[in-house]
Amino acid sequence: MYKSYRVLLCCFILNCLVQYINAQTWESLNEPPFLRHHTNGFGVEDGAYVFEGVSGNQYSNAFWKYDATNDSWTQISDFPGEARALAIGDDWDGKYYYGFGSKGSGQGNYLSDLWVFDPVDESFTQLPSCPCQGREHPALIAHNDKVFVGSGSFWNGDLDDWWEYDISTQEWTARPFIPGGERHHPYHFAAGEHVYVGGGHRTNWLQYDIANMTWTTIDNAPGGRVAGTQFNYDGKGYVLAGDNAQHSAHVPNATSFMRYIPGEDRWETLPPLPATIGRWAPASFIIGTQVYFMGGINFDVEGENLLYRFDLALLDQTSSSDDLTAPSITVYPNPTVNFIYIDGEYAGARVSIYNFKGQLVYTDQSYNSNDGIPVESLSSGQYSISLQLDDVEATSSFVKQ
Repeated sequence: MYKSYRVLLCCFILNCLVQYINAQTWESLNEPPFLRHHTNGFGVEDGAYVFEGVSGNQYSNAFWKYDATNDSWTQISDFPGEARALAIGDDWDGKYYYGFGSKGSGQGNYLSDLWVFDPVDESFTQLPSCPCQGREHPALIAHNDKVFVGSGSFWNGDLDDWWEYDISTQEWTARPFIPGGERHHPYHFAAGEHVYVGGGHRTNWLQYDIANMTWTTIDNAPGGRVAGTQFNYDGKGYVLAGDNAQHSAHVPNATSFMRYIPGEDRWETLPPLPATIGRWAPASFIIGTQVYFMGGINFDVEGENLLYRFDLALLDQTSSSDDLTAPSITVYPNPTVNFIYIDGEYAGARVSIYNFKGQLVYTDQSYNSNDGIPVESLSSGQYSISLQLDDVEATSSFVKQ
């Protein structure tokens, strides 16, 4: 009988382990109704919007809406700007900023325009164009009420300039150039008070301090990889897929999915993409805790179309013991409408609030424990809150109604 119990217990543990491992894999979904590369998209609460992208020499203005609940696609009104290839975009505060790219090879075909899409009424608005060289394959990051654009390529080579667009004033300003040489199709993301650019046929990875307008070199573990996709989530930066610096092969499967931990200046390798879906010029978007991966070209599998997703919340379940023992805080009321309060004394702490995509939406450099934290201006949804006092950081989450 004792041996039977032992066998049953071992089988139970093995079954749990198998389920746990399977839960950390990429899930295949229905194929999108279009096969394109250099697509761009962003997630909303229950779905996403995606620009169709490029197929051969065909540039498309088609614009699609994805329903995550039903895993289905609907084509909506086309993007009203010029049809283009190799454009770029990023979302901030519930809107998507999109532009640049090219309408063909040769001088005069490189674009420097900027548009904003509002999913509330599904409308596009053209914003002031960048007073810079038009380009394709740039870095573009929307963060902290700014849009940053730099690097990329045009008819005469690659670029290393850096521009800042102020969303509130609608003004462009040139900022210090990106160190380390010209590059195109780099990886780029934001986390906290910083913006990050790396790779793009260059091996250095860099942090841009928005307040001080300075560049700093960071850990360059991903190397010179190029032409993948990227996103930020929960205060960390993620890179996914792409090619090696020579475009001679897709990045090794083992390092196809990586994330950067800003406070520790280090990269982690994450559960890789399935071995057969490495690709050049794919797209990604976030819905809730899920990252969706689509589009792009696999050099070994002609005509392959796909949509995969991965639950980023699973990564926290596999954190180190140090992460698991990190202190937490209690906030109330939760859910809330106008204010949240923190249980305990944290006078002088730095408070940061992030939305579900890891974008910083509120900060207080010196918290007054007698006051509530105003959240009435935040959109409805789930947020994480971080308090940092000296070398100790405590976290929690809340729902804004």
